[in-house]
Amino acid sequence: MREIPLSPNCEATLAAVEADPLDPGRDAELHMKTCTACAEARVIYLAQEEPPGILVPAGYFDRLPGRVLGKLPARRSLAHHARGLYWAAAAALLMAVGAGAFWAGRANRTPLVEATMPKPADTVEVMVPEAPFRDRDEEAAQIQSLSPEEMKALLERLDHPSAPSKR
Repeated sequence: MREIPLSPNCEATLAAVEADPLDPGRDAELHMKTCTACAEARVIYLAQEEPPGILVPAGYFDRLPGRVLGKLPARRSLAHHARGLYWAAAAALLMAVGAGAFWAGRANRTPLVEATMPKPADTVEVMVPEAPFRDRDEEAAQIQSLSPEEMKALLERLDHPSAPSKR
């Protein structure tokens, strides 16, 4: 490749741009206003420079995970979930004990006090309750249908109420 010869003004301007592309000097600035090749060369030198590092406060990246976790929704711990399970187990236990006691009380009911008292053997009587709507006319009709022997036995029983009946 052949080199293209440069004018002395361009060589001086390029040397000043290589030394300090931000402030090449007054003469180089005047030359770059008229020479587009030197102005483009300065832009290329400025583009090739490394940008300065971003300045962050000390410890910024050390505290970053904690700050990110602080912005996330809170996770509940296992102890928090276990507390609810303990309450549920206690409620189930109370319900089981209560239901067991209820059913045990229903199964082992003792009879009423009157029914548990012993009856004396000599005073046992057979009581036949009267029908609540029994008509007295029926009894009179039954007396008329008795035979003469049954009528005589009935009159004797009525005369002597303490005598046992012979039926």
